[in-house]
Amino acid sequence: MSFITGIFLIDAPASALNNLGNPSGERDDNVVWVKFIRTKEGAFPYVSAQAFRYWLRETLAKNPKWVTAPIYREEKVAYTDANPIKYWDDDLFGYMRAPGGGQSEKKRKNDPEYKKLTPLDIKDKKEQAVTRVSPFRVSTLVSIAPVNITEDFGVMSRHEGDPVPHEHQFYRATLRGLFSLDLAASGAFSYRQKTGYRNLDDVRQKQAEEAGLLHDEADKMYRLSDDARLERVLALLD
Repeated sequence: MSFITGIFLIDAPASALNNLGNPSGERDDNVVWVKFIRTKEGAFPYVSAQAFRYWLRETLAKNPKWVTAPIYREEKVAYTDANPIKYWDDDLFGYMRAPGGGQSEKKRKNDPEYKKLTPLDIKDKKEQAVTRVSPFRVSTLVSIAPVNITEDFGVMSRHEGDPVPHEHQFYRATLRGLFSLDLAASGAFSYRQKTGYRNLDDVRQKQAEEAGLLHDEADKMYRLSDDARLERVLALLD
């Protein structure tokens, strides 16, 4: 297996990159803290892997070459189209499309936005989930050294009446994170009956055949051409 792995550093000279929100027990409601790890050495600000992946996906979506999957939101869950053949972020970031039942299922059937998504296989009158392990992975970003977290105050005063005070934190730090991209999994889609590896159901396998993907029956997998796979990887890392 082939991987691209590396370390990246983010210089944050006066920043609050990943906020905790309003901490409990504070004297005021308008207080926002930053996320940090407290140790005996001091406070280490951090950015969660989920937050970084979100920023990266939003940035990639602005690239005219990048093909972004639509997102569908139910009452308690949200998921992408889950079609790695067509959508580059479904390919490289993975997915779990497991629609809910009950009232959510009834609403989906009549929702024109849901009908725009690639259909799922139906078994016993229920949609069958498709999932994909992410070829691209990233760690939590953590400050390379402890820092003094600064508390600052401000007011909202662009209105009649008394100004509204608020309090927030920020820091000066360099954050370090790790990333890894599984090149063998990029642009390669399996149809094994195993969570994380049922990337393609029957509907998507048919699309793979129609699109001319290379079929590896022994490994139960379809692959994009090398040129198509390289194009997606370069767009991610550019």
